[in-house]
Amino acid sequence: MKTYNLLLLGFVIGILPVKAVEKAQNDTIIHFNKKAIHIEDSVGQMKVKVYETDSIPFKPLYEGIFSDGKSFEKWTVIEEMGIQIPFMNKSNRKSHHKYSMEPHWAGIGWGFANISDQNYNLNNIANVSIKSESSNEFFFNLIEKILPIYRNNLGLTTGLGFDWHNYYLDMNTHLLELNGITDVYDAPTGVNYEYSRLRTFHITVPLLLEWQPTFGKNHKFFVTAGAIGGVNTYASFRIKYQDSNGRTIEENESKGLNVAPLSLDFLAQIGYGSWSIYAKYSPYSIFQSQKGPNIRAVSLGGILSF
Repeated sequence: MKTYNLLLLGFVIGILPVKAVEKAQNDTIIHFNKKAIHIEDSVGQMKVKVYETDSIPFKPLYEGIFSDGKSFEKWTVIEEMGIQIPFMNKSNRKSHHKYSMEPHWAGIGWGFANISDQNYNLNNIANVSIKSESSNEFFFNLIEKILPIYRNNLGLTTGLGFDWHNYYLDMNTHLLELNGITDVYDAPTGVNYEYSRLRTFHITVPLLLEWQPTFGKNHKFFVTAGAIGGVNTYASFRIKYQDSNGRTIEENESKGLNVAPLSLDFLAQIGYGSWSIYAKYSPYSIFQSQKGPNIRAVSLGGILSF
């Protein structure tokens, strides 16, 4: 193969339309197509060096030393001379598409929040009716890490984040924990709530499978799916209304409310670059079993990745 390379190089040099040839004793320099081919011929040894003349100093492209049937060859840049070498082209094409995977967990997100049951029915679940146009989710994901598992197109993502949910109850109702059980109650007679809100706060850790296909040199499109585990650190229920004297009253009715200490959400996310949309669904109730309404969290929104 090495002899073939030398013959191939000699053949290329022989057929090129040469612009200028300079000879100094046994040295030959051939200038062609912004390339300089330097040949040094001495007893028992020949050196061939190829440079690109676009820059100063000249950029070395190839070096070969041929002596007593042995050879040393070094390619700095493949295919820049227009020479195709079959066994090297394959590896060169691989390196041409080198890229790193960038996870899309860290960032900020906002979405509409709602409730569901095990049959995926939305709202008005277990006597709980919420204002879906007002209820929302906000999250701030701070830490992320991705582990490529297949050709930098498929990887596992994990990290750390913070998630807030605000559920605004409808029908002039509120949640209240009595005797260890959280349930829905009507507002007192003569009271109209301006808002009646359940707020939860979770620290979250994801385990996501992310697919980043490559279209030519484009590596920005991605699809993500997986699970997000959460630890509930705070939950409260707050109401706001005006009393009979026109004074605005805001108060926390309950804390804790038997919100489940752990949560699990399934996530589907699709995006391009730093922007994406997501959908989440929890297979488990927001509240502890037998201690509150059996309602599951769902949300839909957008994410801006850092």
